[in-house]
Amino acid sequence: SHLSEWTVNFNDIELGDWIGGGRIGDVYKGNWHGQVAVKLIEIKEPTVIQLQAFKMQVQTFRKTRHENLVLFMGACMEPPKLAIITSLCKDHHLYRRIHGLKETLPVNKVMLILKQIAQAMSYLHSRGVVHADLKTKNIFFENESKVVITDFGHFRLAAELKLEETRSGVVKFPYGWVYYLAPEIIRSLSPNQKLHRKLFTKESDVYAFGTVSYELFATVWPFHECSLESIIYQVGKGAKQSLSKLDVAREMKDLINHFWSYHPGKRSDFKLISKILEKIPMTKGRLYRSPSQPVSHMLRAVEADF
Repeated sequence: SHLSEWTVNFNDIELGDWIGGGRIGDVYKGNWHGQVAVKLIEIKEPTVIQLQAFKMQVQTFRKTRHENLVLFMGACMEPPKLAIITSLCKDHHLYRRIHGLKETLPVNKVMLILKQIAQAMSYLHSRGVVHADLKTKNIFFENESKVVITDFGHFRLAAELKLEETRSGVVKFPYGWVYYLAPEIIRSLSPNQKLHRKLFTKESDVYAFGTVSYELFATVWPFHECSLESIIYQVGKGAKQSLSKLDVAREMKDLINHFWSYHPGKRSDFKLISKILEKIPMTKGRLYRSPSQPVSHMLRAVEADF
């Protein structure tokens, strides 16, 4: 394996301020040939199997290069200091812009963001990587016209390293996560609201993209006024957030509902989603259906769901 060229000596990194906590451990600003983000893995004495799992994931990360994915730069692979080094996201994530700063982004900017996310996700899936944790907290503005996705594959890495697992071998259920979980995942929740990582698929990533789309347009989570138990019950039996109050064109609402399809097999893949998003024309900041654009036939499969 060519991991040696991606191996970074932990002592070569200047660790700076704490930025936040992630699935695999705490994230710090750092300096390593310039500003970086350093994600420390919370394992002091990894087993041989854990170390192997970590190296396997690093192999996956190093294969990912896309302008809308955070740049993987290397990893510290010598215990007790295990870490992943990526480029530093200097601006806010979408979650902060929407829920913290209460911004309503213009429709054309939302469409630009969604196209970029879909393209990056299409690329990730083509590389065999399921994100499993696509949410607005993992999508950052790099500048006002570009976003990057972070933490792809981290949920799986956390599960393989058993960072989030209890003795029963199931994963913890953090606040705000339920809104992004597809019905097939919700239905398999155990009574104490725990999740198995194998339930996450390319199709469940598409469902999460539906929630991100809704969040960007509505500036709230779907079912945000409902209790956790109510959401689990409703989504589990196939209920969807009403889009009647959403001030976007009909074809965009159809698309969001399509991303939220109850049956995973009915959700389009991100390659097709990217094409459909490109075909939805814009005028004066509003979406509209142009008779000269072949939107209708591309959406026919989408609309057949309703």
